[in-house]
Amino acid sequence: MISTGMAGIDDMLGGGIPRGSKVLYSMEPGVNGQLFMISTIYEALAKDLSCLVILPHTTVDAFMHDAANMRGTKLELTEKKIAFIDMIDRERIQRSAPTRAAAENEWRARITKLCKENQVEVIFGYFDVIYEDFGLEAGFNLFAAHNPGNSPTVILEHLNFEGDQILNRFIDKLSFDLVISIKASFGKQPHFNFFTIVHTSWAPLQKRAVPFIISNGRIVPYIPKIIVTGPPESGKSTFVASVSERGQSVDRPGLSGSSTTVAMDFGWMHWKDFDITLYGTPGQPRFDLLFPMLLKNAMGAVIVIDATKPDSLPRAKHLISLVQERRMPMVIAANKSDLPDRMGEAEIRIALALDKEVPVFFISSKKKDDVRFVLESLVDFITQYPY
Repeated sequence: MISTGMAGIDDMLGGGIPRGSKVLYSMEPGVNGQLFMISTIYEALAKDLSCLVILPHTTVDAFMHDAANMRGTKLELTEKKIAFIDMIDRERIQRSAPTRAAAENEWRARITKLCKENQVEVIFGYFDVIYEDFGLEAGFNLFAAHNPGNSPTVILEHLNFEGDQILNRFIDKLSFDLVISIKASFGKQPHFNFFTIVHTSWAPLQKRAVPFIISNGRIVPYIPKIIVTGPPESGKSTFVASVSERGQSVDRPGLSGSSTTVAMDFGWMHWKDFDITLYGTPGQPRFDLLFPMLLKNAMGAVIVIDATKPDSLPRAKHLISLVQERRMPMVIAANKSDLPDRMGEAEIRIALALDKEVPVFFISSKKKDDVRFVLESLVDFITQYPY
């Protein structure tokens, strides 16, 4: 397997990219996704794989400078492990080749020669200019050069102006094994960049949209805001505190003597290469006017209820309606389920008028494993949500 250089993506792919695969990183215009390709190049060289990098749009020096700026470290080059074809080579071919067919033959000959001389294991190609010069199928066929008995892995980056139609052509016409689309969201959800694993040939994977940020030269799957809400004294602060690797709570004594949140609980956790920020909201009705603002930029919500207090469910139902107005993924955490006289799932679903798609988890918010399972399930739900 060849690592993408991004642990979260490797996990989703079952360990990485199988050798000999054809891979496409497809970027929507305006999205900052160049680091996907750069990360994979860095990882391949770190594993001592022999690489050919085809740069028809730029020079080697400019590419090296841009890669170092994006990654934060220089690309370590070894002559026997990396070869380049760049913009200067393309210009020479254009000047010397009188026809398109002659240019194709020259490209193919150069790629084949370098692959044989360097025993290339991975070909990285920036496809946009090649696509403009030769079209989709003829352009890709230039990358298909290989040594007898050795089919290099081919990894392309492409700026996608044609939407799903061109992705389907890569999959159906060219039999690509892995297609990852990098886009930006628009609509009710906050504006963010996300990647989608559109297709894999070696395993049936559910299509997912995974938000990400770029941090210290790395692609980091990122959930910028999950809201934890529910009726007063249902266990929201304990829920946030149980799972947070660092956090803060602003509480005061409630009417029953237990603490009640008067501002916000903040928490943060890291899971499977995801950075997740948690916001616990006050549950009292007087904060309802602030609730739309608290939900702003949230990507999911956990509704914490006290499974031993049926009289608190009308309040929970109202909070659920506020979340549903934002059309965001939501789960129910039925807290104190380890205590006697807790309600059953059917009773809770009827009282809260829940759709069957909304999961209900019976937990103790004092148990870290219970809380992590709820949040992991919500993250799984978020990545399957249509943006």
